[in-house]
Amino acid sequence: MKIVLSSRGSRGDVNPIIEIAAIFKQMGNDVSLCVPGVFKDYSIKLGLDPFTYKDEDSKALMKDIGSGLGSLKSSLAFFANSIDEQFDFMLNATKDADVLVTTINEVVAPTVAEYRNIPHFRIGFAPVLPGNHPPPFMPWQNMSPAFNRLGWKGLNMLSKIIINKFINKKRVELGLQKAKDANQYHTGNSHTFLAIDPVLSPPCKSWENRYNYNFTGYCYGQIDGELDPALLEFIENGDPPVYIGFGSVYIKNSERFTKIVIEAVEKTGCRVVLGQGWTGLGNRQINKNIFSVGDLHHGTLFPKMAGIVHHGGSGTTHTAARAGIPQFILPQIIDQYYWGNQIFKMDIGPKSISPNKITTERLASVLVDFTRGKHKNQARHLAQSMQHQDGVQEIVNLVNKIVIKEKD
Repeated sequence: MKIVLSSRGSRGDVNPIIEIAAIFKQMGNDVSLCVPGVFKDYSIKLGLDPFTYKDEDSKALMKDIGSGLGSLKSSLAFFANSIDEQFDFMLNATKDADVLVTTINEVVAPTVAEYRNIPHFRIGFAPVLPGNHPPPFMPWQNMSPAFNRLGWKGLNMLSKIIINKFINKKRVELGLQKAKDANQYHTGNSHTFLAIDPVLSPPCKSWENRYNYNFTGYCYGQIDGELDPALLEFIENGDPPVYIGFGSVYIKNSERFTKIVIEAVEKTGCRVVLGQGWTGLGNRQINKNIFSVGDLHHGTLFPKMAGIVHHGGSGTTHTAARAGIPQFILPQIIDQYYWGNQIFKMDIGPKSISPNKITTERLASVLVDFTRGKHKNQARHLAQSMQHQDGVQEIVNLVNKIVIKEKD
């Protein structure tokens, strides 16, 4: 079977598709993969030879994306700039393909799948199907169902602008009818995989009989592994520390945030593992109770922590929840608002706050609460309730099952 896979965006968007592609290849399938250039080395490490988008710079996107609703607009504009590249890759790669698998960021995929008459599977890392629940990309997460539906209509209007400006022109060239409804375009002929845990993010009742989808569990992939001996020594040399990190998401003023972390640690005497991430936290003199780290295996680290302070990406949220560790989310963009609200609703962490509004006193309070065990019992209870499916393998299984069934 020939399988074409593609993704763009941050590490949380792209690493799962690389890991899915690697499993398909190990099974003997003919695999074509396309990812941004920053992920090429990881793809090669897993035995893949990817095509890379020339105009896609994930680090530039995350640095310049902004925050709030502006981040959604800038994200759509960024992805629109490389639509021609998407079409070039997908149309060429799918000439004799059997399946197309992408994340929801690949807006040309439904058109290519329709043109090639092959199944398309789209992967979302938040509840991306429109309904009565709040859009995960909206800062306002506690509004009425009527307001939420208006939010989805607004998102569909933004998406429709992209479709009208870029997609429909190509559809006409390919002999396809113009797409008129954005929601129908994205979900009508595509099968959605929600790579999230249904306990951490329950389905909306308004989805019933409307969409073709499966919950697969989060795509944890390769998050477990050995830790630096010096880090292990730091962890074991005192009370469990709190991890603070933003992964592949940038903070506008990393120096200010690093200063707040240092002041909060000095104020409380708590211990912190500080993830440098793409934003470069900790690039200055560090307090003796702060251990600064680069990329590392969250699956192995998080169970050793007293709490996790992070940006609210789906992967970090799921990994901390799986470990049974309390969380404090500082959201800025996209679905981080949704995950911040979910953590608070489920009482496994305090109410989220923008990193621009965080203060030394607020962070110090969170550090003390976590080290004293606040939210710990509820976090453990949630971890025991979660299904803990690894969406990477589950997506591979479902694609094989559904494609074989359709052929029969």
